[in-house]
Amino acid sequence: MSTLLEVIDFFEGKSTVEPLRINTRAIFEEQLRFPELDFADVKGQETIKRCMEIVAAGGHNIILIGPPGAGKTMLAKRLPSILPPMSLGEALETTKIHSVLGRVKEKGLVHSRPFRAPHHTISDVALVGGGQYPQPGEISLAHNGVLFLD
Repeated sequence: MSTLLEVIDFFEGKSTVEPLRINTRAIFEEQLRFPELDFADVKGQETIKRCMEIVAAGGHNIILIGPPGAGKTMLAKRLPSILPPMSLGEALETTKIHSVLGRVKEKGLVHSRPFRAPHHTISDVALVGGGQYPQPGEISLAHNGVLFLD
């Protein structure tokens, strides 16, 4: 309704209004964003790629061990691209966590799975959460996504 008079007429029974139907799931699915780094870009390393596919399918943890430059970080950054798209419920959960820190002002609903890679010198509080003014840590910010500890 665009005017107060239309609202009054509706409550007095002088006019009818068609209810507005919004399919939030369809709108959410239209706005899904896919990760910039694609797992398909990885050449070779068939064994670890297979392991990561199993991890993604089953929601398991994985530990990557190897010398610097072996491709551990490169593979981990591409893991979100093979995870299933976020459901609306997962997107709402993730957005709630990120909104506590004020990280959703420009982008609104979080559509893609988060990838968090905190520095190896991160404090316990920054990793787990809490502090003098409690806020979520990196573990919470990686909820429904990937937490990469290098």
